[in-house]
Amino acid sequence: MTADDAVRPAATTATAAATAPAPGTRGAPASPPARPARRSARHGTRTRSAIFAPLEEVGRATQVEQRLADAIRSGVLRDGERLPSEAELAAMLGVATVTAREALVALRSAGLIATVRGRNGGSYVTRVGVHDVAAQTARLRSMSLVELHDRGTLHMVLLTGCAEVAAERADAGDVDVLESLLPAPGDDDPGHWRHADAELYLSLAALSQSARMTRQVVALEADFGALLRQPLGTAAFQEFTRACHTELFAALRAHDGDAARGAVRRQLGGALDALALLHAANPDAP
Repeated sequence: MTADDAVRPAATTATAAATAPAPGTRGAPASPPARPARRSARHGTRTRSAIFAPLEEVGRATQVEQRLADAIRSGVLRDGERLPSEAELAAMLGVATVTAREALVALRSAGLIATVRGRNGGSYVTRVGVHDVAAQTARLRSMSLVELHDRGTLHMVLLTGCAEVAAERADAGDVDVLESLLPAPGDDDPGHWRHADAELYLSLAALSQSARMTRQVVALEADFGALLRQPLGTAAFQEFTRACHTELFAALRAHDGDAARGAVRRQLGGALDALALLHAANPDAP
């Protein structure tokens, strides 16, 4: 199987079964919340399949750890979700069971998963505080303006490329799913907007039908996504984002790659400009 084969829905049955939450047991983390009925599984399974696709270079626990850590921090793997067992994870990634075990130990040490013993036990995602405003504000203060622009440029180049490819390959149903991710009119909850925006861009990456591309976006989201979405704390930026995404949906329906790229560039550029202003307002920033 090639990396791109792994993103096709037909290849995702085992992954979906392995990641299904076990019934709640005493002492176990809460089961992940049920997903809204309006969401389609097609983009989620493509993204997950990219995460659980076989490694190109086997035998390194750090590779397994990094891929799963990125998936947790970016939101592909949700808080409270049960991971595959050591044996299942090893089979999916093409590594030895001991390698998968070492990776899970490292994730536990980092506080990204918790393990429960017993018949209904397993390893559960503990993704908390990703959008903590105070933590992200502190991170912004520690960054130089050069570093901020550097990370933002990489984010923009990759996601605008995803938009262009998606315009070639998306069908009407794909665009319907993306539209359904936006918060309803009148919903100005920053948490809803940050989660929706992250999921929208991850879904856009999945439409590239490239496991490599999807994993790159997941890694970017893990590294910079939470900080990039701090401007969504204001109603004005939420409406700006809604307008940009509405342009994106229209471009995807029209299979207009240039317009899709432009809509994503406008939204991400606005977010980077807003972050630069927040950075400049901090006298202690490097």
